[in-house]
Amino acid sequence: MTRFFSLAAIGCVFAIAFYGGRAKAHEGHAALPTKGTQVDLEQGTVFLSPEARDALAVKTAEAELRPLQKSVLAYATLESPWTKHAFATSRVGGRIERLFVKPGEYVTAGDPLAEVRSLELENLQLELLDAQNAWSLSQKLATQSERLAREGAVRSRDALEAEAKRRETENAVNVARLKLASLGWSEAELNQFVEQETPRESRPLVVTSPVGGVVIHSDLTVGKVVEANEHLFEVVDLSSVWVRLSVLEKDLFEVAAGQAVELNLSAFPGKAFPCRVQVKSQALDPDTRLGTAWAELSNPTDSEPRFLPGMTGQARIVVFAPGKRTAVPSSAVVGEGAERFVLVEDEATAKGSSFRKRNVVVETVNGGLAFLRAGKVYPGDQVLTQGAHILASYFAAGVLRPSEEAKQSIGLRIETVQPRRVDSIAELDAVVDVPPDRRAVLSSQFAGTLERIHVDRAQAVKKGDLIAEVASLEFQNLQLELLQADQEAKLLLDQRKLIGGLTDDANPIVARRRLWELEAANSAAVHRRETALRKLRSSGLNDRQLDGLLRDQRLIAALPLRSPIDGALVHFEKSLGQAVKPDEALFEIHDLSRVWVKAFLSEQQASQFHLKSASPQTARIRLAADANATVTGKVVRSDRLLDPKTRALSIWVELDAPPSTPWPHKMLASVTLSRGPAATVLAVPRQAIAWDGARAFVFVQRRDGVLERRTIDAGRMDDRFVEVIKGLRASESIAVSGAADLQTAYATLR
Repeated sequence: MTRFFSLAAIGCVFAIAFYGGRAKAHEGHAALPTKGTQVDLEQGTVFLSPEARDALAVKTAEAELRPLQKSVLAYATLESPWTKHAFATSRVGGRIERLFVKPGEYVTAGDPLAEVRSLELENLQLELLDAQNAWSLSQKLATQSERLAREGAVRSRDALEAEAKRRETENAVNVARLKLASLGWSEAELNQFVEQETPRESRPLVVTSPVGGVVIHSDLTVGKVVEANEHLFEVVDLSSVWVRLSVLEKDLFEVAAGQAVELNLSAFPGKAFPCRVQVKSQALDPDTRLGTAWAELSNPTDSEPRFLPGMTGQARIVVFAPGKRTAVPSSAVVGEGAERFVLVEDEATAKGSSFRKRNVVVETVNGGLAFLRAGKVYPGDQVLTQGAHILASYFAAGVLRPSEEAKQSIGLRIETVQPRRVDSIAELDAVVDVPPDRRAVLSSQFAGTLERIHVDRAQAVKKGDLIAEVASLEFQNLQLELLQADQEAKLLLDQRKLIGGLTDDANPIVARRRLWELEAANSAAVHRRETALRKLRSSGLNDRQLDGLLRDQRLIAALPLRSPIDGALVHFEKSLGQAVKPDEALFEIHDLSRVWVKAFLSEQQASQFHLKSASPQTARIRLAADANATVTGKVVRSDRLLDPKTRALSIWVELDAPPSTPWPHKMLASVTLSRGPAATVLAVPRQAIAWDGARAFVFVQRRDGVLERRTIDAGRMDDRFVEVIKGLRASESIAVSGAADLQTAYATLR
């Protein structure tokens, strides 16, 4: 039977509100109308007369199709790209002789910035001149000795020694030229220098800009003494800047490359700048525990840079954008317990307005709009935005029977009560731990400056991939030692062969002592060559590069740094041209294809667990960033020593299967271990229980679909199930999800 309510039927219900003051029927809201209201509960309609509309000050709005977006917030900092921020340095120490630029001036890559007069450079130039002079003399003497030996005027031994001297001085010239070439001298400049008529003018070292951009820092003055690899100029290219997005650990799994970003900078209040996530780092900051994603902004080319390194702000990252949804003002959505509904205007005439209740599923609320899942509300519908919350009390339910929309909203799931295995457990704090053999730190064995960077942020790399190059005089000196030893070994070997060919028992032209001396000297040179080869191989050169170095007799300009493992770049904080120390950590690489979880047992818990390698204990792991997902693993080892500070024992859990999404190093987690025999008892999932202080409730579904709240006595519990001592029977149907929402809905029942 259809039930209609009007003032005559419900006057007693609202008499107190009416006579007590129509303006205060509900705290903070207009009074319920006392005339011209008709409600059909079965049809879900309400009719308002013009007087009732005026009393409620009714307002409506049109439902529209709007793009649905879910976003997360992040802190934002602007930074210079690695390859667009550089320091200019001098390879050798000396005194500033000339300055060509001032801070704030624009330069291009290779432009001269300063000249350095260096005593070390003077010595290298003198060494080349002396070597060139000695070679010229030895070449003349060798030519003369060879001619005289053919004529029989001198011994063949003297001619051989003159030729050896010529080759020795030639090697010295090559080494001296290579030393100056390592400081940036070209082949043409070297030839011009040695061919110059005396007196030769020594040349200063020219410091050039590694990149194009603006000089942002320089404290130099003419005459100032500087050291090798000291930062003399700082140059930055502001054509674009990177945006470092610091993301909360709980949001990190939702962020991915390609997502839209709305950036708000403190320097530009009220303005938003669009960009996109380019890459996401696979590591957490060890101090802040924030993840990192990267975007990029371009500066205008026809005006001063707008975005500067160091600017900060906030960013909104759109992590979910499925398309357009029907959207209504959030004030139109009425919530009564688990139910969400809007009042849609069926008709509006001079006699009044009719509204129909439509249950809805709200996907998200953003910017004052509620986005609805496809259902009974369509674009173009007029929905009640003012007065809806007052009229909602007409539809208050007397029993808890969720609609299909309410079931979707709270994710309601029904299961039957049954016996389950409940463990005695310990829940441990834990962190994700990348095994040591899957973590690598890349460094240079020589002091120098960072010459080139060949990787991008969070880039995946393979073992042996070139990561960066370091310019180092120590590295070049070691190459020179190799070339000198190689040239000397070859020269001595040739001498030994020549002299050995002139020496026999019948006609000892050369004393055997001389032959032994050559053999010993050759052996020493070979040892030096092999030692230099091992050092260079250890520093990062491969056999192909070493063979090319010996074959071409040309120095490798910079030390290559190669990845020692497969993985992804997770940390780098340097700039081009920046000075590096021997063995200083430059790059960090992680391979997340296999990770462990490191858990911590208290001193009391340590005595309750007996770890056996033959039968490893099963563990359940949950990440703090995704507590609903559970993975399993085995306890494989412990450090067998309590930490003196924390008094905790560390244990490591190896996952049974790799996670579908890589787990960053040091991500927070929890580990559940069983510490005693399990019991099979009548139990329900933990999420099925609604707690009110120490009291526990479940919601039992009757045959007619009504959910009834029931008190239970809870017993033992683990991380999955709670024992039911009293209040439930096996095979009864209960809600195993959405219990908190059902508890709220129960409180609204009349």
